[in-house]
Amino acid sequence: MKLNLETKSKEQELVKAYLEENASETLAEKINNGTPFEKDGKTLINKKTLDGFMKYASSEARKLASKGANSACVEDKVMYGWAVHYFEEESIEGTLLNDDGTEYKPAPKPTPAQVRKVEAKKPEQRQATLFDFMKQETAEPEKDYDELTEEEMREFDGDIEEPQDIDDKPEDLFDATAFDKNALCKLDVIFENKLTVR
Repeated sequence: MKLNLETKSKEQELVKAYLEENASETLAEKINNGTPFEKDGKTLINKKTLDGFMKYASSEARKLASKGANSACVEDKVMYGWAVHYFEEESIEGTLLNDDGTEYKPAPKPTPAQVRKVEAKKPEQRQATLFDFMKQETAEPEKDYDELTEEEMREFDGDIEEPQDIDDKPEDLFDATAFDKNALCKLDVIFENKLTVR
């Protein structure tokens, strides 16, 4: 069975010859046409090469090597088993191609400086409160009502009428002396001198 694999060394020629003699039709189809592969939310074609297999085999051999060893001996049958596994296993990533056959290149990740710039541009999003609406309606600067001047206190005292006889209009009357003058002065300032006590 003919496989579309490019060889660059004697070792790769041996692996290709073994696969051409032993690969099933399904495996030959995967080698020649690639397999679907999901990455970054895209469906790509996963095409594997003998260069990719040699890197995979080298990684597997390192796992077998003794600690501190610079090399390892691997039997031919183990190497050929790795080759079948490498080309058969769809989860092993080879060269990823777009639908048009061009190599897939993921979008570059933003640098930390770019991330900071994007974060800095985000507008503050918060729900408006009643105080926000009140600030829009009143153009006058807020007054500290705890510090009324003597003049404001006297002005307010002049606005308070003496209580009338209760028999006149019982529903409209209350005893103004029962209220704290300071509190009434503050209320009068809050209501912009529109407070009338009868």
